[in-house]
Amino acid sequence: MSPLDVSALNARGRWPPPAGPRVAIVGSRRPSPYGEAVAEQLAADLARVGVVVVSGLALGCDAAAHRGALLAGGVTVAVMGTGVDIVYPASHLRLAEEIVAGGGALVSQFPNGSEPRRQNFPARNFTMAALSDVVVVVEAAQGSGALITAEAALDLHKEVMAVPGSIFSPLSVGTHNLIRDGAALVQNARDVLAALGAAGEVLDDPLGTPTRLGFGLKGERDGILLHLSDVLSMSAAELARKLQLPVAEVLGRL
Repeated sequence: MSPLDVSALNARGRWPPPAGPRVAIVGSRRPSPYGEAVAEQLAADLARVGVVVVSGLALGCDAAAHRGALLAGGVTVAVMGTGVDIVYPASHLRLAEEIVAGGGALVSQFPNGSEPRRQNFPARNFTMAALSDVVVVVEAAQGSGALITAEAALDLHKEVMAVPGSIFSPLSVGTHNLIRDGAALVQNARDVLAALGAAGEVLDDPLGTPTRLGFGLKGERDGILLHLSDVLSMSAAELARKLQLPVAEVLGRL
């Protein structure tokens, strides 16, 4: 059991969240397109079957995880290193409002009015781990804050999982080290669901989760091709939002 007193957390939105398993998805603030796509897709797949997605509202993988859960119509919780009345980074104000509107919550162990301070974030990472049944690290360079979350999870006897990446990428050093040291390798949402089962969490229909998102939308490939003229001026994530498709699907089509 986690020593964290959930009732002591400050919150905006629905708190505690709906009953069910919680998975933290964390990673680099400056991920590769691959890392961003994986974070979003894993979150969407998990949220679709009732997993509450936990992350830290940071740039990069955190934001992608929150977006993925929201795009799937699921619930996501943002654990903040500030008071819940101060959104950091400020560019995520809209995302924070969408999290609350979507039935999730912004939570913090810090009182209202607390500004972002470097020393707050290791404590925030511990809280993320404590709130979650499983922690998944998507991309993490050596020394990444995401590794603090993984270490906290291990200290709390929580399952730690990691997504493999390129051996040539510095962003994969941290995740590969985790796998080398015993973290379970994640290839898709089924791997995470299996870990939740081992942790005693049961989903209504875990076998209904696809290994790859597929909406079955007619003409989705044609839609992407029609937007190719815009690709040079927008990221894969922006193109995905424009087409209302997962980032991973867009990257695969392109």
